[in-house]
Amino acid sequence: MNFRYILSESVSGFRRAKLASMIAVFTISLSLVLLGIFATLSLNASRVLSEIRSRVEVEFFLSQSLKETDAKALAASLRYEPQVQHVVYISSDSAAHIFKSEFGEDIVALLGTNPLPASIKVKLKSEYATLDSLEAFVSSVKAREGVLEARYNKEFLAGLDRNARLLFYITCGIGMLISVSAIALISNTIRLIVMNKQEIIRTMLLVGATHCFIRLPFLIEGALQGFLGGLIAIFLLAIVDLALFEIYPDLYEAIALPDYRVYGLLAIFGLLLGLLGSLFSVQKIFQNR
Repeated sequence: MNFRYILSESVSGFRRAKLASMIAVFTISLSLVLLGIFATLSLNASRVLSEIRSRVEVEFFLSQSLKETDAKALAASLRYEPQVQHVVYISSDSAAHIFKSEFGEDIVALLGTNPLPASIKVKLKSEYATLDSLEAFVSSVKAREGVLEARYNKEFLAGLDRNARLLFYITCGIGMLISVSAIALISNTIRLIVMNKQEIIRTMLLVGATHCFIRLPFLIEGALQGFLGGLIAIFLLAIVDLALFEIYPDLYEAIALPDYRVYGLLAIFGLLLGLLGSLFSVQKIFQNR
């Protein structure tokens, strides 16, 4: 296989269809810039959701008949659960002090006794702070001796789960829409170039050239268009990054911007978009022959 010929044919496609190739490269770069910005917003939204989940707490109220040593042992055992991030044991006396600091009244002086039970506050790891995981965890803990009741904000968690699912669907939908649009444009560009070379392709088939040999220049051309679009997208995003750092330094520090790994993924993703677009186009052309 003559690789020099294949590479020269791949590059010559840019010269034969300059306008179409430029439009394809520009559209890919614009699509990847939008995809990069949208991915950044999605990552920051996911980071906020994860931060909120990391603050989810459940409080287990204990029976007054449970000895303090057993209650502390129960709290210590919960620290080893995979879902648990932090555990705090609150004795009955500590609960009375908390009540006085929050409401300004001494409950023991008011009632003559302390009716507040001891409790265990558990903060969950963010990956386990979903409604299903929390309910399973609560059920397992409530089955232990001395645990009377669990209190947590079920409605808040249900809303948080809905928002997380909505964010996932929106991210996937917009990402697919941008990707399909870029693939379709490259496919149309390559199809125009293939149609302009119909006679050359027919002649090559007559002299025994394989389909793989004929297709390869078009596939490489599409991949080059995608890779070039990815490089332009990286350049544009770097300018946005620098402008944000200069104009809004506080906002720059607050949000998680794409790092060099994301830039590398954009270049690879652009190459794959170009390759897929040209593959679909060439496949369709040869199926119609």
